[in-house]
Amino acid sequence: MDFMNFFILGADLPTLGGVKGWASDVVVQFITIVVMFIAAKHLTKLKMGGIIFVCCIGSAVTWIIKHWSEFSGWINALMEKL
Repeated sequence: MDFMNFFILGADLPTLGGVKGWASDVVVQFITIVVMFIAAKHLTKLKMGGIIFVCCIGSAVTWIIKHWSEFSGWINALMEKL
């Protein structure tokens, strides 16, 4: 029984911040995979504008996910000005 208590209490269970960081990483990786797929699709058709557009949108969405508090502060300040 002592071993089970050590096993359960000694385990490094994730905190809420750890789970939030993990979820953010998963979403960013998913966006990266989607952007790479769409860019490859445009590459086969030799559409350079489509590749650049997809990369710009993907990087903007990734930046927003990683810097959400700063972005939401900008939106809040914009709404207060209006």
